[in-house]
Amino acid sequence: MLTARTAFAALLLGSTFATGCDVLEADGIGADGGVVVSPDGRMALEIPAGALDESVDITIDIVDGPEGSVSPLYVIEPMGLTFERPVSLVFDYDDESLGDEAPEALAMVAHREADWAYLADHIVDEDDQTVTASLMALSAVTVVLD
Repeated sequence: MLTARTAFAALLLGSTFATGCDVLEADGIGADGGVVVSPDGRMALEIPAGALDESVDITIDIVDGPEGSVSPLYVIEPMGLTFERPVSLVFDYDDESLGDEAPEALAMVAHREADWAYLADHIVDEDDQTVTASLMALSAVTVVLD
């Protein structure tokens, strides 16, 4: 299920591609900020104004998630890119993702060096069915049941 925010970003990107003007590839995301949406539409990276000093091409690739994850692994590149202020990751979950668990059990983890680290500030919004967390550097992320 797409949230209104992710659906809007997907619509905006879709209309941009439909006009033949690929804003993300041509200019990247710069000081004004922007949104990058995964190909499956379930993960969005929201970059606020001032988080970047220069324009950067940011992509989200999807690969099979590690054992125990409830989402694919979202590889956000360029890996290791740091931001001047936190950026938000928003994942749209569905009831199938939860199994028998409560939504509060969902957590986002990022691959850091040779291990996984919980993104401590995650927020689960049961009404919108989203998990949101912030990042200061790009990495591979997935959603797990804690």
